[in-house]
Amino acid sequence: VAVVPTAVLPSKPVEIEIETPEQAKKRERREKRKAEFEVYLRRMMKRFNKEVREDTHKVHLLCLLANGFYRNRICSQPDLLAIGLSIIPTHFTKVPAGRVDLLYLSNLVKWFVGTFTVNDELSIEKGEPLQSTLGRRFAIYAARDDEELVHIFLIILRALQLLCRLVLSLQPIPLKETRAKVTKQDEKSSGSEEDNRNLGEKDMPVRPKNDRRRRVASKVCYKEESGSDEGSVSDFKASEEESSLSAEDFETVPKKQRKSLGSRKSKVTADKSLKTKTSELRLSKSSHEAEPRPAKSTATALPKAQRKRNKILSSDEDDGEQELRKVTDTDQWLEVFLEREDKWVCVDCVHGNVGQPQLCFKYATKPLSYIVGVDNDGSVKDVTQRYDPVWMTATRKSRVDSEWWENTLQPYKTPFVERDRKEEREFQVKLQDQPLPTAIGEYKNHPLYALKRHLLKYEAIYPESAAILGYCRGEAVYSRDCVHTLHSKDTWLKQARVVRLGEVPYKMVKGFSNQARKARLAEPANRDKEDLALFGLWQTEEFQPPVAVDGKVPRNEYGNVYLFLPSMLPIGCVQLRLPNLNRVARKLDIDCAQAISGFDFHGGYSHPVTDGYVVCEEYKEVLIAAWENEQAEIEKKEKEKREKRALGNWKLLTKGLLIRERLKQRYRIKTEPSAPEAEKGAGFSSDEEGGPSSETAVGDVAISWPQNRQVERQKEKKTTKKSKREKKGEAAQLFPFEKL
Repeated sequence: VAVVPTAVLPSKPVEIEIETPEQAKKRERREKRKAEFEVYLRRMMKRFNKEVREDTHKVHLLCLLANGFYRNRICSQPDLLAIGLSIIPTHFTKVPAGRVDLLYLSNLVKWFVGTFTVNDELSIEKGEPLQSTLGRRFAIYAARDDEELVHIFLIILRALQLLCRLVLSLQPIPLKETRAKVTKQDEKSSGSEEDNRNLGEKDMPVRPKNDRRRRVASKVCYKEESGSDEGSVSDFKASEEESSLSAEDFETVPKKQRKSLGSRKSKVTADKSLKTKTSELRLSKSSHEAEPRPAKSTATALPKAQRKRNKILSSDEDDGEQELRKVTDTDQWLEVFLEREDKWVCVDCVHGNVGQPQLCFKYATKPLSYIVGVDNDGSVKDVTQRYDPVWMTATRKSRVDSEWWENTLQPYKTPFVERDRKEEREFQVKLQDQPLPTAIGEYKNHPLYALKRHLLKYEAIYPESAAILGYCRGEAVYSRDCVHTLHSKDTWLKQARVVRLGEVPYKMVKGFSNQARKARLAEPANRDKEDLALFGLWQTEEFQPPVAVDGKVPRNEYGNVYLFLPSMLPIGCVQLRLPNLNRVARKLDIDCAQAISGFDFHGGYSHPVTDGYVVCEEYKEVLIAAWENEQAEIEKKEKEKREKRALGNWKLLTKGLLIRERLKQRYRIKTEPSAPEAEKGAGFSSDEEGGPSSETAVGDVAISWPQNRQVERQKEKKTTKKSKREKKGEAAQLFPFEKL
């Protein structure tokens, strides 16, 4: 049987607090205000980070574009063109630029690939200009990397008087932070060294190899702290090689993790073996570098995959492997304009491809965002649509605002307008030949196709019997040309168009104005009612302005004149942008109306924006002359007012100076030398010279001031009470400062 504990009374008094409804409301209001402020602060931080990232993206993009201009200008230097022309075989120079075709370009690329090699062991001096570097590369028929190889071939093509473009795949800082990067940063911040050590001690048994790794780590730490720089560097490298252990050293590692670690180890091992083979081949052929014209570098003796720098595509590699990884992507190639075929042809001299844009995309760094081509004269053209197969879906979303990008490239547009238009038509044909997207999300904001589910509030498909281009998961796919933007009657009026009589609204939606929203909230039955009628362009006609009759300006229902566009000006009227013209017109009894040019939304309401006044044309000259006369009168009155105020200020200042001088003369101390008679009256009128200020100064300071005189009189005579009238009369004889 359970023992029931005995109740014990508390020794101290017990306080029980009960929250009243008023306190609960205050607490809820305080918590709500705090939560709203946190949401607002978080939103502002996200907006700030987004703006900073967008500005950084734009600046980086402009820097890359400026670097492309510099490289293109260097490749057009006359000295380099002369050097390039001197090494070209004669049979290539005999063909004029107008007869160049694909076969000619293919043969030229074959000769170039067989003549020039890539040797990444070539030296590069710090601070050496690019022009000098390219000149030295011509002398040895070799380039240090793919970028120099493209520059050399561009110089050769321009030496042959061909119109060429230096095509650059710009890789700026991403406009949006990738998910993988965010996840990686979170993992780094959450996982500390202590947690990893504790996890290893719990899940993995201690084995000899772990002891050896600890000893190696202790050696590395000791040698890093030592003062010898050379020894510490060499020992640190050696210890790194010893400490690279595979995942097979641990038994309790999960199976999936062991698989990824094992594949990682095999890739690193293959990388090391390839480096060893390449170094042996380079050493075996180092003797040939002393010849006048060096033979092909050791890279040509390797297979094509080995000739290029190694590339690791695994996404789960650690930081050390990422630093050791060598990039093999080619982000620059060329385009040549063939006058015979009237089109641009891409040329990849690194891989020996001509007229194959899909291969240029294959070897370029992913993702592609901006591909620009710079002509001989510095003109720039965005050619991303030619190479990127996902231009209409993924690429457009990763780019900056299209309007800003177009404005940036506007000063560098090519002067050959017709050629540029033809190239744009080629882009459109290529995009239309691509198959329909297979995912629903790819149709959102697609430039060619649209789904009904992605239509916005003020969008609709017209005509209703529009052709269906296909189906995506059972939904009809329409052309983007069939998507039209609808507007209300008032919005169409702002574009100088009116809805024709008898037209039925093409679509009904909920109005967002304050008046419509309040009307819906007033009646619960109309809360879901669609009260705003929308019309399409095909249901409207141009606005026909009214005609002024008998000197009267035609007005709207509000007594104004809608003048959103110049074509809406009433016939027989003019617009005068003169301030306060309505007052002049009212005095002359002339009809005048305000011109409304738009609406400004602030403070939660719409406020009209005025732009001058509308008057009949026959009163234009009269009103302008009257307005000018009134402005002259206003200016004259303002001038007189300023002069009167200035004169009054000078009078006040002069009177103050006179009073000050009079007080000095009357109450000057005896010890000060008295001024001569001529100086006393200097600068004053005859009336002022005979006044109290011309009297001699009082010698006794004790009786000089009125207060002291009163004290002496009080001592001589007995004090008697004075009436208010007597006090008031005495106070009237005192100066203002004597009344204090």
